Amino acid sequence: MTDILFPDTRIHVKIYDAEEDVYQVPTSVFPRPMGDGRGSISDTQIKFSYTAKPFSFAIQRSDNSDTIFNTSGSNLIFESQYLRLRTQLPANPNLYGLGEHTDPFRLFTTNYIRTIWNRDAYEIPVGTNLYGAHPIYFEHRANSKTHGVFLLNSDGMDIKINNTAADGQYLEYNTIGGVFDFYFLAGPGPLDVARQYSEVAGQPAMMPYWGLGFHQCKYGYQDVYEVADVVYNYSQAGIPLETMWTDIDYMDGRKVFTLDPQRFPLPKVRELVTHLHDANQHYVVMVDPAVAYQDYPAFNNGVSQDVFLKLANGSIYQGMRAKPYIHSFYRC
Repeated sequence: MTDILFPDTRIHVKIYDAEEDVYQVPTSVFPRPMGDGRGSISDTQIKFSYTAKPFSFAIQRSDNSDTIFNTSGSNLIFESQYLRLRTQLPANPNLYGLGEHTDPFRLFTTNYIRTIWNRDAYEIPVGTNLYGAHPIYFEHRANSKTHGVFLLNSDGMDIKINNTAADGQYLEYNTIGGVFDFYFLAGPGPLDVARQYSEVAGQPAMMPYWGLGFHQCKYGYQDVYEVADVVYNYSQAGIPLETMWTDIDYMDGRKVFTLDPQRFPLPKVRELVTHLHDANQHYVVMVDPAVAYQDYPAFNNGVSQDVFLKLANGSIYQGMRAKPYIHSFYRC
């Protein structure tokens, strides 16, 4: 375990196997924040403590000794393909985050499981996980202070929040791999926690100017003519459309890097794109990271360039079936 002190608003606690055989998110993928060299242990807004046997650790505020994270009273499990860690919480806590999902803004506090697993949730059903994974939660307490807890772990996980007579109020991490790599953010306000999290996770790239305008996108356009009608109607209504998008409707049988020759013939698509560009507008088509396992240029070029994921026997991994084809996935 390492306890690394950063600026006075952040503590990093990492629990990992001695051999470091278990997967950790590479720094090339997720650069780690560096300390600024200021401050000392006595100056920190939060402090770390631990008990050796049985092992547990806690994070407390320095000014009022309020415990914001405490793993005592439950067993910590660390296996190569399963991790579990539980922290005690005050009753009926004000918890936010653990996105992306369609649960209420303030998370449920009893009999609640929030799954962190990226998925394309068609029609965005209620109570489900969505496209992104953000294993961070904010907790706002009655003392008007807010803190954040970020677990840097890219494995699938279930985070359970419950209150029982036997265990009291708790939040429990259950992951299928990785390590416990925690960043505790002192706040003390919600905006402070957000800023501190951006120092850890990184700040967003500057958007292109045209990305700030009005964009139109949906799944289900029947053909290029319907797309052109949408563009025309925006103009007629006096709505300044910046960018027109097309979902995977344009593909020939859902094969990536193709156009349907009947519904989206290349000459007509080019005509539409030229019209948009002449009006200083933009056009974006969605591209999925899956290539149909079929005899066509995208697949054949991928085979010749050896870009597809493979099984242990050297054969190309064949992924999910998306009618009417089985897809292969290329290495990023």
